[in-house]
Amino acid sequence: MSDEPGAEGTRKFHRNTFDRIDPERRAMILRVAMAEFAAKGFSATGINELARKAGISIGSLYSYFASKEDLFLAVIDIGSETLGREISEIDPAAGFFASFESLLWKARAAADRYPELNQIYLDSTTQGMSSLAARLSNRLEAVTAELYRRMFEAGKASGEIRPDVDSGLAAFCLDNLVVMFQFAYSGDYYKDRMRIMTGLSDGEDIDDGRLVACIVDMARRSFGARP
Repeated sequence: MSDEPGAEGTRKFHRNTFDRIDPERRAMILRVAMAEFAAKGFSATGINELARKAGISIGSLYSYFASKEDLFLAVIDIGSETLGREISEIDPAAGFFASFESLLWKARAAADRYPELNQIYLDSTTQGMSSLAARLSNRLEAVTAELYRRMFEAGKASGEIRPDVDSGLAAFCLDNLVVMFQFAYSGDYYKDRMRIMTGLSDGEDIDDGRLVACIVDMARRSFGARP
């Protein structure tokens, strides 16, 4: 990873030379990288072919990024920023279960709106990405973890969530539901898995509203305040 500081004291994954090229060219290089990583996965993506499709020399690409890993992490940063924008629209003050339902619907919309980012995220969770696991999880999961922290804090303060609930463990359980829900619309295996589990016939679509309501009801029964 580059040790050059980025905005607001953070680290960035590209060299300073990348900042100096035309913005449209920067965006095009990242679009090509995103498409290649989504289609082939990290390991199978060839840096030479990626540079060719981006219309630049391999030397130029390495003058912008120190390694394929850094280019991949730069693409992951796009996903992290996109996730942050979407999550910033959820207000925990609206109520815990209303916020959780909003998160589920945003996950559903993201599966359609950002298919390449979703595929990259799915691939990032495999053991084949273990060498980058810590760097990936820190970029992708921290934003959601902070949202859950605020949701549980507000939920307990309002009496919507039981005071004995372990917020961290509950957040982990709920986010696993959200991740699997999003994966069910992102990859063929998980789409087939949802079809098999729910008893859907080939070509039959699941009722998204019923599925979201089922997940929210499960969360309410598990963590909600008892009458």
